[in-house]
Amino acid sequence: MSSKMDKSVNKESENVNKNNNKNSNKNSNKNSNKNSNKNSKSKKNAKVSKEPTNLNELIIQEAVRQYKEGKIKSGMDVENFLDQLFQPLMQTMLDAELESHLERPKYEHSKDKKPRNMRNGYCSSKTVKTKYGNIYVRTPRDREGTFSPIIIEKRQTTLTEFEDKCIALYAKGMSVRDIEKTLKEIYGVKINKDQITTLVNAVSKKVEEWRSRRLKPMYVFTYADCIYVPIKNNDLTSEKNAVYIIIGVDSLGFKDILGMWINETESASFWTNVFEDLKERGVEDILYMSSDGIAGFKGSLETVFPKTQSQRCVVHLVRNLYSLCPRKEAKQIIADFKKIYTSTSQEEAELMLDIFRKRYKEQKRIVKKVKDFMQYLEPLFELPQEIRKCIYTSNAVESVNSGLRKVTRGKGAFPSQESVFKVLFLRIQDLTEKWKKPIQNWKTIQAQLMELFGERYTKYLEV
Repeated sequence: MSSKMDKSVNKESENVNKNNNKNSNKNSNKNSNKNSNKNSKSKKNAKVSKEPTNLNELIIQEAVRQYKEGKIKSGMDVENFLDQLFQPLMQTMLDAELESHLERPKYEHSKDKKPRNMRNGYCSSKTVKTKYGNIYVRTPRDREGTFSPIIIEKRQTTLTEFEDKCIALYAKGMSVRDIEKTLKEIYGVKINKDQITTLVNAVSKKVEEWRSRRLKPMYVFTYADCIYVPIKNNDLTSEKNAVYIIIGVDSLGFKDILGMWINETESASFWTNVFEDLKERGVEDILYMSSDGIAGFKGSLETVFPKTQSQRCVVHLVRNLYSLCPRKEAKQIIADFKKIYTSTSQEEAELMLDIFRKRYKEQKRIVKKVKDFMQYLEPLFELPQEIRKCIYTSNAVESVNSGLRKVTRGKGAFPSQESVFKVLFLRIQDLTEKWKKPIQNWKTIQAQLMELFGERYTKYLEV
């Protein structure tokens, strides 16, 4: 009897266990389904609320959080927030640099039996000037003294952004005093005048490197032009000096400024020195050289580069003619003169000249000047139109001159030639930054050059 009851109890317990297992399996399946649904939802939400991936996003996120909490209420609060954030950020980055240098985290000891380089505290705190104001950082040290931080160098007291700002402002023609004032007004940071002078003087080395750099062995088109800049004499008076710029187009059609030279008096010896300078720096041949008819220029060119075709610059012919024109008629007269020098042939040019002569017969000085100009224009009509355009076009020369005058106009007299070179060099770097492509219609021009000059041109083509 008891055995029968035991059997029945066992059967009941087995059935209960089976039911429990079924229920538990059902529940677990339900829970897992719920969890998976939750996970999928969270994944969807994660896509919507994306975690910040860079420093800028983290900063913005923290700023928004503080704004919602009412901690940021004004522009001044934003500045204070950035100021408070920047200092610990710089310190953290310095510490991270040392970790990278030691190749292990801050508090991890070397497991090697042989002792390795390790941390050795901090240097004394130093003040660093930034656009967020002054920050105070301590540079971490290592025992072997091999650590040199990059983010803020050992003896650096001003972040490089300010150094760049100083140079950029100087490049715009601002004086050291003006730069000092501007940085104070804009960034609230006072940089010593001597510090700015030191930064600016560092440009002198770059100027000399640029003026003595190696040039291409051959230039197809070159343009010599100048701007006039007042420079102080020893007796504190000032005098305008011509600063000559030579622009070149190399064998592949790329423009560059080959150099700049200051000349107090135009003479043959000056230009001989200029052309010898180009030769010493690697220039072997120049096909066309365009200038404004400067004294001694053509003779010196023939001496140093005897094969180069000297061409009177059409831009300067236009300027000379413009100076004779009545103000009200100047625009129309120049437009009619352009029809002459842009003619497709000499016959067409002579026809345009005849029309010009009849139209302005009362302007005898102007007509005579244009007739005189024909001697400089006639050689152009022997050339293909695309090459001719390259010689007389004003775009390259005018854009450079205009850019240079922006930093010299209204500045007053420069203290020295060196200061002129520094300002113009910095401006030239900005102007030539965009010269990344060959000049327009270069493939057509190149084919014409091959036909005209043959091996004299093709041997300089770079593969």
